[in-house]
Amino acid sequence: MADMTEEQALAEARRRWGDTGAVRVRPPAVTTRSGGVRGRLARYRFVVGNYDLGKRCSVQGQGDTWREAFADARART
Repeated sequence: MADMTEEQALAEARRRWGDTGAVRVRPPAVTTRSGGVRGRLARYRFVVGNYDLGKRCSVQGQGDTWREAFADARART
């Protein structure tokens, strides 16, 4: 099964969490000259959640694909 596009992921986030649904694609990790990987704390590239993924964000999921990020997201209570 092919993964979602960014537009499809945003539509799914809005379906799940209403108008506050949001998605973010982080840039791919880059190896530095010293051999380290920039962004080691942000391991997953695809992030889904609500409230623009800011301080008020109450639902957030991360993954290597959009589908993994949605599967990782906690259900809203």
